[in-house]
Amino acid sequence: MNEQIVGQILEQLQGIRDSQQATQSEIKSIQTEIKGMKDSQQSMQTEIKSMKDEIKGMKDSQQSMQTEIKSMKDEIKGMKESHYVMQTQLKQTNEIVRAIRHRQEETDAKLDALSMDVHKLHGEVSSLKNGQERQERILESLSLRSIEQEADIRDLKIIK
Repeated sequence: MNEQIVGQILEQLQGIRDSQQATQSEIKSIQTEIKGMKDSQQSMQTEIKSMKDEIKGMKDSQQSMQTEIKSMKDEIKGMKESHYVMQTQLKQTNEIVRAIRHRQEETDAKLDALSMDVHKLHGEVSSLKNGQERQERILESLSLRSIEQEADIRDLKIIK
């Protein structure tokens, strides 16, 4: 009976050993899985770090773009102000040109009137010249007649 008990104890020990070996095998399998999980976790952490770096780069890029956009807005504002000033100056220039045109039209009208007056005076001067030339011929003719009559009067006085 002792042997039987010892045999049963040995069998139970063998069962415990087999169970222990199976447990150790499972533990190794779990350890392998844990190692795989750790490797996977490290890989994920590396990817997360890479993503964080990319996000930081994107944030920096976005900040740079916002700075550029602000700069562009300032430039556009300056251009709008410059455009407004130019429009104001253009309006003033147009008003000056209109005033100059109006004055030019008035000057043209006065020049036309003066030109007509000059032509009229030229005609009158020509008429006066013609009249003066006629008067000079008449005077010359009368002078000659007067000289002839004086000569005739002298001849008559001498004869008398």
